[in-house]
Amino acid sequence: MGRGKLEYAIRKAQESFDRWNDTTGVIQKFSGYYYEALGEIETAVRIGTRVALGLKVQFDESGQLIDDEGKEV
Repeated sequence: MGRGKLEYAIRKAQESFDRWNDTTGVIQKFSGYYYEALGEIETAVRIGTRVALGLKVQFDESGQLIDDEGKEV
């Protein structure tokens, strides 16, 4: 998957979250929790992409998603 498609998938997932959050008001927009949620959504899309491509899903000691070479994804 090309970088453009991955970024598009992340953006669409975050837009979906924003629509849900705008409707429910669960997380105050632009708060620390809001940005943490967006970050977790990005990580979830990256994990899903790796699984779909048949790649390993690995995390470093601090919990960051990494590739086979140990670089942050």
